Amino acid sequence: MSGQITKVFVADARRRWSDEDKQIIIEESKTAPVARVAKKYGVATSLLFRWRRQQGIGASPLPMAKSFAPVVLSPPEMSGSRSIEIVLGNGRRILVSHDVEVATLKRVIEALEIR
Repeated sequence: MSGQITKVFVADARRRWSDEDKQIIIEESKTAPVARVAKKYGVATSLLFRWRRQQGIGASPLPMAKSFAPVVLSPPEMSGSRSIEIVLGNGRRILVSHDVEVATLKRVIEALEIR
């Protein structure tokens, strides 16, 4: 075998579809499930979808919003007690009134986190 070159020929595995064949397959896919039509003709589903897209067939795009509507968010509803539970990193829990002063709450949290 030394000095001998072996030539390897690889056949093109791609199938070639005529425009007429493509059109027949595309037309059938308009009234039947695309996956079923693709399987029937031995075409990859993705290829059939590409052919359909190239002809402008497919899901109609969603209408684009012309403007944005303003959104108004209301504060979360407190259930009955109107209090807030805060769980600190060390596992301690604080139950405070909904109208607690922020500066006071910060001092309390800092003191509890240090301990």
